[in-house]
Amino acid sequence: MKRVVLILLVMLHCLLVVAGERRNEADPVSPDTYPVPPINEKTLFYIQRSKNTNAIVYEVNTDDNGNLNPVEPVRVFWIRYSSDSTTEGLTYIQKRYAYGLDVIPVKDHKDQFVLNFVSYTRKKIYLFRDSPSGRFHAYTSINGKLSQLDRIFIRINGGTFWFPNIVDIELNGKDPATRTLVREHFKP
Repeated sequence: MKRVVLILLVMLHCLLVVAGERRNEADPVSPDTYPVPPINEKTLFYIQRSKNTNAIVYEVNTDDNGNLNPVEPVRVFWIRYSSDSTTEGLTYIQKRYAYGLDVIPVKDHKDQFVLNFVSYTRKKIYLFRDSPSGRFHAYTSINGKLSQLDRIFIRINGGTFWFPNIVDIELNGKDPATRTLVREHFKP
């Protein structure tokens, strides 16, 4: 009984948080008007959604010597732009059902991983070190070509907490050879 009450309280809390973040769905949504999280040598990519201006940031998790943490190579956190711009980690539910990653080491390749979103496994993201710079980057297929991933923007129109109606996902990145910007839209 206590377990059921605890689960219901967690779900109620999540619904209240989501309701407090909700924007007017009729507002025009342009990701170019959203705040850009601070970018540093650890930033891999970030996600923003049409619901609000908050960002979910994915950073490489290294020690002071630049060595990758093999247990948790990616650190994920929110920047709450819609309230006070503070940062906070993902909740258990967000990690397990929405924005968390399954991190799979690439066999026989040190410091290389395949990253799968727990909520969408069809789009693979690859984490490895860039040869010229020595920095870690996230790569995925954008328009059929392996590209450095910078931003994901998710357009949502209604739905529920557990099943949002995602009308479009926009991937933004760079061609690794030319450094030109690349963009792709798709419906999951």
